[in-house]
Amino acid sequence: MLKKLYVVFAALLVASMILAACTPAAPEPVAEEPAAAEEMPAAEEEAPAAEAEATEEVAEEPVNEACPPSAAGVDPSGQTVVWWHQHDEENRQEFIAKTLEDFNANNPCGITVEALHQGRYNDIRDKMNASIATGELPGLVVGYQNDQAFYALAGALADMNDYIDDPVWGLTAEEKADFYSSFLEQGVHQAYGGARLGFPPNRSMEVLYYNATWLKELGFDGNPPETPEEFREMACAAAEANGDGTGGYILRSDASAVAAWTFAFGGNVLTEDGTGYAYNTQATVDAMNFLKGMYEDGCAYFFTEGYPNPEFAARRAIFTQGSSSGMPYYKGDIETVAEEKGTEPDEWGVAAIPHTTAEPVQNIFGADVMIPTTTPETQLAAWIFVKYFTSPEVQAGWVRASNYFPTRASTEEYLGDYIEENPVWGQAASLLPYGAYEPQLISYQGVRDATSEAFNQIMQGADAQETLDALNTEANDLQKELMEE
Repeated sequence: MLKKLYVVFAALLVASMILAACTPAAPEPVAEEPAAAEEMPAAEEEAPAAEAEATEEVAEEPVNEACPPSAAGVDPSGQTVVWWHQHDEENRQEFIAKTLEDFNANNPCGITVEALHQGRYNDIRDKMNASIATGELPGLVVGYQNDQAFYALAGALADMNDYIDDPVWGLTAEEKADFYSSFLEQGVHQAYGGARLGFPPNRSMEVLYYNATWLKELGFDGNPPETPEEFREMACAAAEANGDGTGGYILRSDASAVAAWTFAFGGNVLTEDGTGYAYNTQATVDAMNFLKGMYEDGCAYFFTEGYPNPEFAARRAIFTQGSSSGMPYYKGDIETVAEEKGTEPDEWGVAAIPHTTAEPVQNIFGADVMIPTTTPETQLAAWIFVKYFTSPEVQAGWVRASNYFPTRASTEEYLGDYIEENPVWGQAASLLPYGAYEPQLISYQGVRDATSEAFNQIMQGADAQETLDALNTEANDLQKELMEE
């Protein structure tokens, strides 16, 4: 288009020069719209061929075929994207720095990504809310799914479906299929008409930690329990062996644990349409009564004085439950205890939460990256970087630096030696296809606190159905209230 305009204006200039030479008294030519040139064919015909060719050569601009505009005509070239993140660990910082160096030097669009550590998730949330008020938003930001719901309510997030499905810069059908389905679905908010408000760069998982050596000593085969009944039998045996109220399973009262047990009993804490809570279904009632029974029988106990991994390492619990991100700490504590005792470290591992379903159903979680509403060019540039960061090769490097799980199945092809060196991580990674996720609703932070209170009430003797009915009403009322603000 630019080339044609240059040719037309060149023709106008030549024509005006010829007319001026023939009629000296004529006024200076006035710049005309391109369409006017069509009324002066004689002037165009008289233009010397060599001069026209020269004009065309000057008008040509190089086209960057490696960085085409999107299907909507947006050109991401030369954009700078500021990325707000929470990663302060040295290994992660080094990897991010190296990744940005590679991307900034080699991406075909000349995009520059600048990573800025902004504190923890709460700090980023506060800064985002302040930035929404001023309109000065970063190009990329991390946060959980309930954060996305808050930002979207203020109109501050782009719908990433526009980029994922873009014919030029989006993901192919094969690439989409490579992502674990639950990971991709987690950023889709039905409360916002199915908008994709976040994209998964990594994930963690709720897992059961078990002591295989101790299980064998108790007469079991050392394999983790698969069903709630097997779990109870093993936990009760360990509690009986210790005889002091410890030894079994350490209870967790937080909302992630409640969701994990609900999934394991075949239910969900999110309504089928994804817009509300379902805490009072039979699955959650059954799961809470099961745990309550273990607690009352002395096979499970509360430990609130710190993290459970030291208790696990010291054989004060044969089972604990927590995030897969804690695996390095469990390993370190088990090795420390063995060194202090002068013995070999206990063999341990991670497994699925004991389940009533045919296959495991695992609670996966983790922050997404989000694209705030800035400019179309910056938003597309941010997506191009996200696509690069979630490519299998880069994901493999991120796994090594962070111990997170990758979000794409094909990443495993680049992790052979890592899995061999970290067999427990490999155990957990084998469960990634069985993922489910907690609510992405705007009210979930407040609902989490209410869920923990309800769990404790049930463990202390409250009726499970009545307590969960009350929780469900409170949770949905809060959701309705926040969505109406």
